[in-house]
Amino acid sequence: MVRAKYSVLNEGGKKRSESIPLETFDTGEELADERSNMSEPASSQEDLDEVFQDDFEQESDNESMGFMNREGFYSQGYRERIVRFFYLVWNGPDEPEDPPAPRIEFLKGLEELPERFNRSLAKEYRVSMLIFYLLFWFGLCYTILIPYLTIPSTLSSDPEVRVISLSCQGNSEFWRGKNGECGLDGMLCPGSKLEEEVVFRCPALCDRSSWTYSLIPIGDQRIKYRGYFVGGGDKVQNVIDKDQISNPYRADSYPCGAGVHAGVISPFFGGCARVSYKSKEQNSFNSTKGHYGVSDSIEFLSFFKSSYFFKKLASGVTDDGSFTHCYDPRLLILVVNIILGIPVVYLGSGAVAYWTISIVGFWTICMATDPPVTVDATDPEDFANLISIGLERFLPTCCILYVLWHCSAKRTLSEPPLESGAKASPLSRLIYWYPLFWLGVLNNMTFDRLPVDRLTLHDLKEQSGALLAVGSIISTILICAFIQAYKIWLSGRFRKYLTIYGGFIIGLVLVSHLPGLTLRIHHYILAMLLIPGCATRGRTALLFQGILSGLFLSGVSRWGLAAIAETVTSLKRDDPQGKVFPPEISSYDVGTGSLSWKGLSEEFLSPIQYKMYEKYSSISVLVNDIERYVGDKVESVNLKEIFANSTELASQIAESLKSGYKDKDGNIAIYVRVGRKIPGTNVYSDFTNAAVLRWPNGNMSFPKPGLT
Repeated sequence: MVRAKYSVLNEGGKKRSESIPLETFDTGEELADERSNMSEPASSQEDLDEVFQDDFEQESDNESMGFMNREGFYSQGYRERIVRFFYLVWNGPDEPEDPPAPRIEFLKGLEELPERFNRSLAKEYRVSMLIFYLLFWFGLCYTILIPYLTIPSTLSSDPEVRVISLSCQGNSEFWRGKNGECGLDGMLCPGSKLEEEVVFRCPALCDRSSWTYSLIPIGDQRIKYRGYFVGGGDKVQNVIDKDQISNPYRADSYPCGAGVHAGVISPFFGGCARVSYKSKEQNSFNSTKGHYGVSDSIEFLSFFKSSYFFKKLASGVTDDGSFTHCYDPRLLILVVNIILGIPVVYLGSGAVAYWTISIVGFWTICMATDPPVTVDATDPEDFANLISIGLERFLPTCCILYVLWHCSAKRTLSEPPLESGAKASPLSRLIYWYPLFWLGVLNNMTFDRLPVDRLTLHDLKEQSGALLAVGSIISTILICAFIQAYKIWLSGRFRKYLTIYGGFIIGLVLVSHLPGLTLRIHHYILAMLLIPGCATRGRTALLFQGILSGLFLSGVSRWGLAAIAETVTSLKRDDPQGKVFPPEISSYDVGTGSLSWKGLSEEFLSPIQYKMYEKYSSISVLVNDIERYVGDKVESVNLKEIFANSTELASQIAESLKSGYKDKDGNIAIYVRVGRKIPGTNVYSDFTNAAVLRWPNGNMSFPKPGLT
């Protein structure tokens, strides 16, 4: 049946659309009957007649075009169907709708409980209860967390025992760094302040946080995107000490990562460990299986000047002696915050839930689950620095949260308008929004475990499985975006958001073309871009907003408001910079042991570059990753003389030939790398990849192209 649309004026003077069958026009009595049945009559008969006449004429014109009613749409050709399709896409449905998440019928009592609770108590009492509840929440977290951050770990029976607080990665007090950072003959490593035995405290989550995200050369290997621990293992082969519980690890291994690999440090609660440097130099380090699902340790089948092994922590102390404040309470804090947040999300209004949980999430990340700095409890300034960093990031975060609340979250989390007659579902908010929020907050425990470091082509090529993971992530985002775009279209706001996101895309394209900079869409930026598109009231909006809000807080609390465009140098972290290249090894004389390289050529350098290279006039030679020679303005070096003139090096080579790993011809592998250095400083250029010298027969394999 064909119907005609017309408008009427309600009591407020606003037009409202109605429709009646065209057959009604046969008699005035039928039309009058239709009008009399309206719930909101027009203000006057004359106004009704005028509005009705205008709308009827407009509807008749649209019908004659063939794309404003269903029968016209199917009676026209292909072109009109396309026009009708894009008309609907652009303008949305005739009757927009954005209903809230429906209440769960079989849990009707629980759905209505928050409403009854709020009706039974006056607002003043509810506000007072919320304040006392938040104070209790804060006090409980303070009692659990602050002692760990401010009271140093000690041995209860001997307070003089020093316990060093470490991060999951390297520590300059244990090992200063790669290439020539340890000085000639490695005299600066391990640190001079370290005793033969050291007790240290590790945080939780060192199973993954002990990964290296910058290149570290080990012999002829290039180590990146994995845990950095060399050798070791818990199956002791050569007993050095009666309290020994692991094989020796190469001394530059990350101590906390090695502790997890050896099974003496928990990835869930951290802990204290005890190491000894009695193992000194070792002839080789075999790859061994690790605990807690970490990867096998790195293999290095040649000698190295220093190593350590783990010992029983409490050995040598009295029975009543134990170490205090060793275990990281971050997971306990996390559980407490998740549980105590449930009543706020369930009983509170949308605004109370949004702001309370967002603020709790921010400080949970900053203080517990993924702090921006490692706090050494022996230094009071460390804790103050952590609070300072948190406050520095908290104010701009609140400003952004305010904008996101008004442009998106308010519509999703608050009650729908009274005139809609619909009611929000408190359980849906608790079931859909709240768990996904914490999933995003725990980004370092969830999404960071995927084989994706940064969304740059260089990083994706270097990390195994990264392209597949990125493809899966992009596919998921596109599916979710399509679902949410449909919800936006149903609500009649598709045109508005298409314009907004078109502006976003144009802005990103412009930023990506800034000279000297690389576009970096951090996960907090991605969340900020996508949250406005989740401004609907259904379950999908609850899901998407929850996880995106958590990801936003994870980014800004841990890393701050990092730039959307960064320089190439900053993206390289501690990787080779490629500014000053090392000498290119050209020949090796097996008889004399002379290693030669090409000198500088002004032909291929600009005057500025040539002057810079002149500053790096010294040559540094690394043997098995330890600097063994520095010479100024030389173009060759005699390796045999280096081996003979260093008593330590000669002893290590002799011992390695006696009991180390040898190939079928009885040769050991010695790894040689060459780089430049500014004389009298600790400033180095990049180094070459390792040349492999087979000793004692003297055959050398030249290094592969690349920098270390």
